[in-house]
Amino acid sequence: MKKIINNFSYLIAILFVAASCDTFETDLDVKNQENPDDAILTSDPVALEAVAGTLFQNWYMANSNYYGVGMAMNTMADASSCSWGNAGMKDSSSEPRAAWNNTSSYGYNYVNFDPFNAMYSVLADSNNLALAVENGTEFPDNNQILAIAKFGQALTMGYLALNYDGVWLSDETGAIGDGKSDHNAAMAFAIGKLDEAIAIANGNSFAVPESWMPGTGVTSSAALAKLMNSFGARMLTMNSRNGTEKSATNWGKVLSYANAGVTSDFTISHDDVVWYDYFKTYLVYPGWARIDLRVINLMDPSYPDYWPAGETTLPPATSADARLESDFQYLSSNNFRPNRGSYHFSSYRYARWNTYISEWVYPTVEFAVAENDMYKAEAMLQTGDVAGAAAVINAGTRVTRGGLAPIGATAAEVAAAIHYERMVEFPLHSSGLSFYEMRKEDMLQAGTLLHWPVPGKALEAIPADYYTYGGSEGVPGQDVSSGGWR
Repeated sequence: MKKIINNFSYLIAILFVAASCDTFETDLDVKNQENPDDAILTSDPVALEAVAGTLFQNWYMANSNYYGVGMAMNTMADASSCSWGNAGMKDSSSEPRAAWNNTSSYGYNYVNFDPFNAMYSVLADSNNLALAVENGTEFPDNNQILAIAKFGQALTMGYLALNYDGVWLSDETGAIGDGKSDHNAAMAFAIGKLDEAIAIANGNSFAVPESWMPGTGVTSSAALAKLMNSFGARMLTMNSRNGTEKSATNWGKVLSYANAGVTSDFTISHDDVVWYDYFKTYLVYPGWARIDLRVINLMDPSYPDYWPAGETTLPPATSADARLESDFQYLSSNNFRPNRGSYHFSSYRYARWNTYISEWVYPTVEFAVAENDMYKAEAMLQTGDVAGAAAVINAGTRVTRGGLAPIGATAAEVAAAIHYERMVEFPLHSSGLSFYEMRKEDMLQAGTLLHWPVPGKALEAIPADYYTYGGSEGVPGQDVSSGGWR
């Protein structure tokens, strides 16, 4: 397994803040030979094409890194459970929920700090690529470069909107707006960039080098357009902080995205050198995190959804869902520390990625057809096509992998089945999904933060006043959950 490396710089985030200030004056006239100006940075097609080839990789590695928000969010969502302190899992999922320690001295400050920096770094590269095309730099295929640049802009600002309370927006024209935009405005801006990228891919024919997205299927502009449409469905659906915001989602647009989305699972073929997934690794590796009992209870309603007080072991669960046996492994004992709370205990771990954590050079799913199907089904439900939504669900993994009976065409059955599939079929496919699902359904435990604050290190560098979310910190229902599934 590859060593964990942290090489992100947070300075780019601060540059976006400074870029909005127009009151700086200086008498200095010093040429910086080591850091040339934008005209040079955006005029070398060979170097810039190499940057284009790493945009998606850098986004993916930031999103699936050990030094990121993914593991903490999965435990806060009660999809995974872990009493170990690593990656802030214990602190963020303690009960009752406590405020996130957003100080720069906190040992796990990297959880919300590193992905914040990494996303702005990828955004800067995306902006430079788009600017290069605008400035007339000639690439072997300008449409290819511009499409991936716009996709990079969309992914970075979209994921900053999904995860943080606000985003400093920018594109190839420079900083957008005056200061930080809230998550809804940021997502709208990101979706605009995504639509530009999709239009370029749909309107032109170009190859996507296999090294850009090593895995299955994305080697053409048409395949790239499908993947981008699926990401549009994901980001639009999952951006809501509560049920009220969910009802205001543009479900017609979600449906359009999902209908044009992936038709086969999008996987990443890991080489364990520059492509690897620590989100999956540490949430499934024996001795680390386990699957929360709430997920097991969904498959076996007679099973506890919360560790019973005074118990040290639980018997195996039983379920009509075949995935209980194929995707989950029963464990007869617990290795978590009781003094940290028996609520962390679980009798199951996730076993679907066993081959990955033993071979490492192995593909894992980043965007499944099943995930895309659930966006389609939810959009149909929300726009009144309940029968169509039920048909999508009954043609999918609930029946084909789970072996469960088809559901009826009622709104309640459809809504329950969508949530069930998201928690059972792909609880660990991509960082954040379980958290976003529980958030938009108002199911996160009371006191759970609904989004991350701007990292303390960045606040100090701006400088700006300290703040945080979680526990009693933040506006209930907007920044912090006011009550959830228990």
